[in-house]
This record gives sequence, C-alpha cells and structure tokens, in this order.
Amino acid sequence: MAVLFQEGNHISLTDAEIFLEPGYLYLIDFIFLATPEADSFMQITPKINGTLKRLYSFFAPTGSASRNASASGSFTVPVTENSARVSFNLTYPDKVRNIDISGAVSVTLLHKIKDIIC
Repeated sequence: MAVLFQEGNHISLTDAEIFLEPGYLYLIDFIFLATPEADSFMQITPKINGTLKRLYSFFAPTGSASRNASASGSFTVPVTENSARVSFNLTYPDKVRNIDISGAVSVTLLHKIKDIIC
C-alpha cells in the first residue's frame, strides 16, 4: 500500500495492514476493480484484528461477456482500548487462473470516543 495523503498520526500502515490508534471512531471506504475470468466472481471481505467481517463483505460477479468486476463499500470501526488492524481478504473461485486487481482505501477519523462509565 502507498500513502497518497495523510493528516495526523492516528493512522499508520504496512504493505498489508492499516493500524488505527485507540480512542477514535474511524470511517473506512474502499473500492476495488478486478478482472477475474468471465462467468466468475471476486469477493472482498474486510478483516479487523484478524477476524473476517462478512457483514461488510462485497460479492462482485462477472458476466459471460465481461471479465470486469468492482466492489466498494464503507464501514465504521470504533477503536476503544487497543489499537486495531484492518486488512482486506480477496476470494475468487479455483477456476480463475489470473486476477488483476487494483483499488483504493480511505480512512477518515470521525471523532474521539469519550470515556463511557456504566
């Protein structure tokens, strides 16, 4: 992954993961474009702290006349006590021999989470 623009130091990344500092609510937006085989699909599933979040998953089928597929979505991540790791998992059928994929992920810090006493 490459950083195109960053403000502040609450978000950091490696080649495979995005790290979010605790105490904030973050908005994650993503878009991926891919070319799996015709009559196939790709599925993008976010992972938060190593756990697949299927609720935020996007299934993108291709038709018989086209190999193009796109997937996009948004979700929030409340990071309360410990930092969080976000990554994305790509799934496609075994019959797909080659898949080219590109995309973008945007992370926005929405607001500070206040201490909640119950």
